[in-house]
Amino acid sequence: MKSIISIFFLLITLCLFGGNTLESTPMNVLELQLDSTFKLLRKSKEDTDFKKYNDKFKLQLKEVLSKDEAFTYPFDSLISTMSTLTSPDGEFRLFNWNVESEAGVHSFYCFILKKSGAIIELRDAHRTINQAELKTLSHRNWYGALYYKIIPMKRGKYTLLGWNGKDAITTQKVIETMSLSRRSAKFGYSLFEIPNSRVKKRRIILEYSDEAIVSLKHYKTKKSEEIVFSHLSPSTPQMEGFYQYYYPDLSFDKFILTKGKWVFESDAVIKNDKSASDKNYNPPE
Repeated sequence: MKSIISIFFLLITLCLFGGNTLESTPMNVLELQLDSTFKLLRKSKEDTDFKKYNDKFKLQLKEVLSKDEAFTYPFDSLISTMSTLTSPDGEFRLFNWNVESEAGVHSFYCFILKKSGAIIELRDAHRTINQAELKTLSHRNWYGALYYKIIPMKRGKYTLLGWNGKDAITTQKVIETMSLSRRSAKFGYSLFEIPNSRVKKRRIILEYSDEAIVSLKHYKTKKSEEIVFSHLSPSTPQMEGFYQYYYPDLSFDKFILTKGKWVFESDAVIKNDKSASDKNYNPPE
């Protein structure tokens, strides 16, 4: 309560003396403003309000991220409401969220803040990308997702695990690959090897019934590194290709990191190895 009162009087003081510029406003006050706008966004019921508060939040967040302190500031109040990940190698941070329309369709937003201070805005185009698993994409036509895990790879590449709520009938989990240059991002590298397949996938998209719970997790031990996920099957053979009828069948598949590539293994035997949990974000199931 005392901290809230202090921030309230600080805001009044800044307004009275004309010092309420972005440069002079403390980060904790800016964070309070971001949190307030984001809560209005989450409480919205209509598309017009979604757009109004989302546009306002994007503008506020981009301005705050331009401050020198932004890369190291914790943004504790945002952790429980959006994805605020820092890459394990300390090279960049992700500020990532979704908006669900009145029709149940999800759109995704993300700012990448590099250690250098450069800001890269990702623009979601997932609903317009055909054969998305085969495409190389950029920050201008990103396959939108809400990321919950960053896995550093060799030669400046990363693997990202994410969730895409898609629409009212299906949901997706996404295994993405990414690299960053000075002011841009590239997505979709040929890091996946699937035995007996002629198709070179650049990302993996698991699509399934909106009613299902599908696991997609990263495990790393001293001896191995794996991405393990639920194997999906249609409820009946006749429903093959209709992903609203796909469910986990209690078996698992995985990708094993081998010489810088993710090598596929079907019907994998899963060991309960310990893995460091991500404290910054709990992925939706």
